[in-house]
Amino acid sequence: MHPKNSTAQQTAQEPLTTEVGFCETPIDNKGEYMLQVVPGICSRDAIQQARTLASGLGQICQHMHESLNYGEMVYCDGMATLKFVADSVSALLWSVQRGLPSEIESSGGGQ
Repeated sequence: MHPKNSTAQQTAQEPLTTEVGFCETPIDNKGEYMLQVVPGICSRDAIQQARTLASGLGQICQHMHESLNYGEMVYCDGMATLKFVADSVSALLWSVQRGLPSEIESSGGGQ
């Protein structure tokens, strides 16, 4: 039998996020993180959030650069904020990447 020709567009399932912990410190000995990307979120939404956070990261960096340029003080909390936002963006992007069909198949998860 030959497949029927169709003009209808095939719908592919959107890739979803996978669970990814971040901020490096588990809150207990079971490896549970206080902050994590939850599984099952549409990858487009996760990427949009990562893009928004990355934009804010750039703004914070620009502000710190200008402050240092004018001889103003920059505090350690500002640097910790940069790390937190960068970790958040990274976790979102790792979560999306791990949820891609090609990644799932290559890790043996597509059973």
